[in-house]
Amino acid sequence: MMRAFTSALAGCVLFLAGCTGGDETSGSQAAQAKAALQSLLASRGEQPALPLELTPQLIASLTVPSLEIFIENSGAVAYLVPFSDRRDGGPGALRTWRTADDSQVTLRQGVVVTTRGIGNDLNSSDANAAVKAIRTRSPISGPHTLYLNNGENGISRIDLLCEMRSVGAETIEIVERKFNVLHLQENCTGTKGIITYDYWIDRNDATVRQSRQWIGPEVGYVRTRLLKK
Repeated sequence: MMRAFTSALAGCVLFLAGCTGGDETSGSQAAQAKAALQSLLASRGEQPALPLELTPQLIASLTVPSLEIFIENSGAVAYLVPFSDRRDGGPGALRTWRTADDSQVTLRQGVVVTTRGIGNDLNSSDANAAVKAIRTRSPISGPHTLYLNNGENGISRIDLLCEMRSVGAETIEIVERKFNVLHLQENCTGTKGIITYDYWIDRNDATVRQSRQWIGPEVGYVRTRLLKK
């Protein structure tokens, strides 16, 4: 389990702090995020000791996008900043987010497709139907395949047959900000039983504002919230 997640269990979450490495843009973004956090705490006469309460003022003070990830099984939480953006042959753009200790999560149009450093990592996944559904904001059904590191220098494959449905228009709140979203739900069956994915998609531009996704039997469900776009 990545240190940024496990530290949350001890009440010491790493919030956008000390991310380095990667390309020049990533390093600059991390430095800006860290500076914004430290400046805010200094103005309160506080040391940057965490956990830190999320407020609209704190989110507004950040100059880079930020993503919150919560693991339901453990109650662990981490906050990430962008590390890289790219495209490949698949639908949707890929964005890799990273923590202060270089653990990473890659999203394709808001769908988790890889993880690095959290333990029992998702090596890759094929969720093209879900990505297309998010992009078009309409229910598109299809397979969802996960390739997981099995801890024995090998990869385990999990095949899910999924049906997407539209739950409908909703209003959600993220750190006191409200968003008008479309809630799409993907109900999947496979050898691990019934798996459900939920995506809350901004009705204006198809941004996944929050989600609940299953990334394997060991890690289980993770929730994402886009704190700042």
